[in-house]
Amino acid sequence: MADWKVIANSVGIVLTMIGVYMIYANSPINNHVIDGGDFDTDFAAIERTTKRRNKLMTVGVYIVLGGSLLQLASNFIPSPAAAA
Repeated sequence: MADWKVIANSVGIVLTMIGVYMIYANSPINNHVIDGGDFDTDFAAIERTTKRRNKLMTVGVYIVLGGSLLQLASNFIPSPAAAA
């Protein structure tokens, strides 16, 4: 018999870790925002990349929230030893 409390908690932790990595990998901290004064800058490409990164960061935040809520919910799942 599966211990759903442990499974829910473990999945929550993994989701939180994935979400945090997505936020970190797409944050502006990891971008080189200074291009050295190049006059051939493709601003449309920069805008597309920025929009994509912002969407991925938003998805990462929702994944972190979902993982945290799953961990919280696992506290209220009865353990198999207590249910028997």
